[in-house]
Amino acid sequence: MGRKKKNKRVIAGGNIGRTPTQTIVLQPTRRGGLDVSVYMDSIRSAELIDYPRRAKLLDLYADVKIDGHLFSVLRKQKSAILSTPIQFVRGGKPDEAMQDHIDSPWFSRFIGDLVDDEWEGVGGSLFQFYLDEKGWINYTLVPRKHVDAINRTVLRNQNDLTGTSWDEFSDLLYVGDPRQIGNLAVAAFWVILKRNNVADWAELGEIFGRPIREGTYDAWDDKAREKLIEDIYNMGGAGVIVHPEDTKINLIQPGNVSSSGDLYEKFSTFCNNEISKTVNGNTLTTEAGDKGTQALGTVQQEGEVDIAFFIKRRILDILNYEVTDVFASMGIDTSGGKFAFVPPKKKDPEKQVNIVCRLKNEAGLPISDDYLYEEFGIPKPDNYDEMKAAQQTAAAAIAAAVEEPIDGDGNEDENNQSGSKTEPKKDDRKFIDRMRDFFGRALADAGADSDW
Repeated sequence: MGRKKKNKRVIAGGNIGRTPTQTIVLQPTRRGGLDVSVYMDSIRSAELIDYPRRAKLLDLYADVKIDGHLFSVLRKQKSAILSTPIQFVRGGKPDEAMQDHIDSPWFSRFIGDLVDDEWEGVGGSLFQFYLDEKGWINYTLVPRKHVDAINRTVLRNQNDLTGTSWDEFSDLLYVGDPRQIGNLAVAAFWVILKRNNVADWAELGEIFGRPIREGTYDAWDDKAREKLIEDIYNMGGAGVIVHPEDTKINLIQPGNVSSSGDLYEKFSTFCNNEISKTVNGNTLTTEAGDKGTQALGTVQQEGEVDIAFFIKRRILDILNYEVTDVFASMGIDTSGGKFAFVPPKKKDPEKQVNIVCRLKNEAGLPISDDYLYEEFGIPKPDNYDEMKAAQQTAAAAIAAAVEEPIDGDGNEDENNQSGSKTEPKKDDRKFIDRMRDFFGRALADAGADSDW
């Protein structure tokens, strides 16, 4: 007899309303207070051999992800993946039944979580699949701070050393490497440096970027001093110096304030460039630099496409070698098929048109009209067959007229009557060549498809 399938679910929640069956007790993300020493300590804790402590590093990742530049480049990469359609192909054709699952919201969310695992999957990611009340597939991403992939346990509290074995739960899918710390470890370093740099930059602007107000009062008049302080306070925030009239205060402003501001700005830009290179492999597709050119940007764009292709390949490996088993265990037939990304349409239709024309006119390659309608998104006319027949009739009539030229009086040329073929005039030849190109005369002579 086979082993009976378990139906135990991973249940997460807070302390309020906690039940005895609750598997995980969640804790809020700890943010702030980041510096390089905290960063290094978090990585060392996550890389412990036997009982790694990953909660601190995951909190750090959640904190640095609110950086505007990092958020932007990560979303750009993720959008490139999610905007590419996925099909399940069986027998060379898309499977419509499986496509219903692919088009469902849970599948898009699942692909997004797979992309995120590349960056923030400290110790990998654990998913639990189930069927909802309507019979649709759904899943739960087990909080990463509560997953110990090395010991294959689910931790009740994020800092526990031991937990519940994975064997107690059903329909689990683990993705990643138990000892991975996520690629955000590279970008997080630059976010921390930039955040502290911008904080110092803001302090510089607060101290030296606003005027200092000076107020004097009679040293023997306390009421005047109190009134002066109250009036200056009500004028708003800025640097203030209040002193008696008989005293002297010299304000010496450092001469390098402007250059210091430029230094902060350059360092912030440098950190953003490092973040862009970490995520997208380049800087020109994110921000235009003073040395950027269209040719260089195109080259770097191609490198960004290669990175996206690498991520898509990893996703397909997971779908075809891991997720299909989950589908099969839930009663969904995946035999004889595989997941595949749909190749994107060409984004430069003018170049595509030129390629098609050269294949047709120069190489004599028969091309189906249906392919062109689909490739360029042109609606096919309802009376397509009638229009095509009219074009072919017109082409045949023109071809017959070309092969049997007549003179201006409507009679056949005398040279033609004597058995010699009359060559058309130079201007007529140009017109004939144009008509042949338009109606596909050359392909018809070569035995090409009647569509062309």
